Amino acid sequence: MPSLHTTDFVVMAVYFLVLLAIGLWVMRSKTGASESESFLAADRNMNLFQSTTSTAATDIGGGFSIAMGGLGFTLGISGSWLVAISGLSVVMASFLVVPKVKRWADRVKGLTSGDLFGQRFDARTGFTAACLVGASWFAFVGGQIIAGGKLLQATVGLSLPVAIFVAGAVIVSYTAMGGLKAVIYTDVFQMTILLIGVVFVLVPIGLIEVGGLSKMVEFFRSAPETASMVDWGAAGWKQSIGWFLSIFPVWFISIAGFQRIIAARDERTARRAFVLTGIPLEWPLFAIGSTLVGMFARMLSPGLSDPELATPTMILTLLPTGLAGLVIAAYIAALMSTADSCLIGPVAIFVNDVYRKRMNPSATSRDLTRVGRIATLVLGVLAIAIAYLFPQALDLILYAYTFGAAGLFFPMLGLLFWKRATAAGAFWSIVTGGTSAVLWTVADEPYGFAPSYIGWTMSFVTLVAVSLATEHAAEEDLESFA
Repeated sequence: MPSLHTTDFVVMAVYFLVLLAIGLWVMRSKTGASESESFLAADRNMNLFQSTTSTAATDIGGGFSIAMGGLGFTLGISGSWLVAISGLSVVMASFLVVPKVKRWADRVKGLTSGDLFGQRFDARTGFTAACLVGASWFAFVGGQIIAGGKLLQATVGLSLPVAIFVAGAVIVSYTAMGGLKAVIYTDVFQMTILLIGVVFVLVPIGLIEVGGLSKMVEFFRSAPETASMVDWGAAGWKQSIGWFLSIFPVWFISIAGFQRIIAARDERTARRAFVLTGIPLEWPLFAIGSTLVGMFARMLSPGLSDPELATPTMILTLLPTGLAGLVIAAYIAALMSTADSCLIGPVAIFVNDVYRKRMNPSATSRDLTRVGRIATLVLGVLAIAIAYLFPQALDLILYAYTFGAAGLFFPMLGLLFWKRATAAGAFWSIVTGGTSAVLWTVADEPYGFAPSYIGWTMSFVTLVAVSLATEHAAEEDLESFA
């Protein structure tokens, strides 16, 4: 892989210092009674640009930012459908989830999934949902920081432990200082640079380097083993369905998406932010742009040992000195943008659903912020340590994500759209759907069925059957979600 120049290193250092400065500025700008609202809900006044770029950064910034270059390198243009499914999910959520959740959150000052499930159903269901969502998203924190560390290792030449420490220290620091507001502000910064650097600079330069779009198509069609690279249907229906089942539910249960809804200035802003994230940011701009970069790498650097290094390699190969360092820094920070969202979500759940509700109901705004900062540091360090030192433990944590994703999708739909759904039905739907998905994973996916198939089926059947067999609990609030 080509190497960075001194100018690139300086640009990268300045970039990370800016991220830390943003966190420090947010921390100093809010004190007193509104401090916890800033830390946990970003003051509930984010404008359209802030809401859109932060929502997009949360999704694109994680595995997609690196994985799409790898898919472009190995699969070709049809790999772009992966992000298209996520774009469809976020657009559908803008119509089905955003309006009711935003109205509820603004009316009762709700903060977490636990608040939402607790009000619609009961305290037991709310606490269960909160714990599962928190554990599910915590599962990704260490993995995302590890990925950022590996990218830093590959491009800068640091040893992996040092790279992980640098990547982890930056994200944990600005998140602990400024909470959700700092996360959103840094997301705006890095998403803007990433989109401009990759879609509007790297893609045009890459097209010029390979001789234009027609030359690229001609190159791939000239050999039978690469002809499928320019076939929009090469992914196949089985692969596409697998992507759909894994990705489509995410925006309906995502704690990161939930927090962006809460943080938006109003319902209209939240809805428009979700639509713009899906179209045009995720599809077609990022989906096709990042896939094309992987295809450029297949032509210009076909011997890459790891397909997921396709995009970093093209950045270092094609972009001029200085700009290369800036975009590499944005890519590393883009990985962090998912990690910081995965981190602040569980922190909010701990502060709101565990500390405030169960440990210290009389906590002041300053108490909540202080506990939030401590929880951010503890969970951040723990996530890095578990992911790096105990990979077997990370596997166990990932089961929590499988549990949450499979168990929460249909209870969420029931919460929003089916008044007959009961607290007992939602609770047992979460438990049976999640448990069956985890057991199917442990059993190594018998008969070739993915855990999501089994989890979705069990969750849906249980929700309907138990709800029809039970009555609404006294705690249930049906009118707020009518």
